[in-house]
Amino acid sequence: MCSSDLLLAIIVGWIGGWLVMSDPVVQQQIQDLQETALQKQAQKGGASAEQLDQQRVAAEKVGRIVREFGVWVGPVVANLVILFWWAFLTWLLGNKALPGKFGFGKALEAGGLILMPGILHGVVVTLLILVMGTMFAGTNLALPLARGFDQGNPLHVILGAVDVVALWILAIRAIALSRLSGATLTRSAAWVFGLWLGWKVITIGLSLVWMRFAG
Repeated sequence: MCSSDLLLAIIVGWIGGWLVMSDPVVQQQIQDLQETALQKQAQKGGASAEQLDQQRVAAEKVGRIVREFGVWVGPVVANLVILFWWAFLTWLLGNKALPGKFGFGKALEAGGLILMPGILHGVVVTLLILVMGTMFAGTNLALPLARGFDQGNPLHVILGAVDVVALWILAIRAIALSRLSGATLTRSAAWVFGLWLGWKVITIGLSLVWMRFAG
């Protein structure tokens, strides 16, 4: 069951990534963001028009490679990391922080089942991006701001980090942890959501620092 769920998640990721990256509106948005970044770097560094053209060509080549990697390799790596990382955390929390006595195989099996809501999440996000015509669309609190999303705006970044479907998936993980460990749901949820919150604080902080640094 775990392997079939993983394969389905990867296939859905491939299809979704290909649809998004093949959309002309999204492609134009990526080009606009890339051009804006190049213009800002040129202004800071005093680059000439010829140097800017060279940077533009180089950025397009690198961007094409990154996009191809993201579409075909990204879903494989992402789903494997999600599956095994959360299985490890479930096993670690359940046996060390909570009074559980179960093996890693049980945690891995539970993680495989929880991939299904993640597949639904990917489908919904893909549809939102294609319908709204912006790569910033998603099942998060920043959805109303998606067409004017500003990566340098702290409010936009924070709202974008609060994904409603992701919170639902976290709740399912907490239930799985509670059943495997025998601990109360409240205690299990405190660990799961606490780790998620700590990770979000770190990633949001790093994102804002990088955007300030990059201008």
